Amino acid sequence: MSITLTQLRSFLAVMRGGSVTAAADELVVTQPSVSAAVAALSRELGTPVTEREGRGIR
Repeated sequence: MSITLTQLRSFLAVMRGGSVTAAADELVVTQPSVSAAVAALSRELGTPVTEREGRGIR
């Protein structure tokens, strides 16, 4: 298992902000990089770490 600090920071920012857009703004990175980091974290853990909720994420 190889979870990175970037993956954890991205996940936490998504949870705080409720969206990938808010997380990207907070971290000053692009939306695709946040999405990729969260997707990689999900793959590492073998389970989804987020759920879509309308236009947001929980």
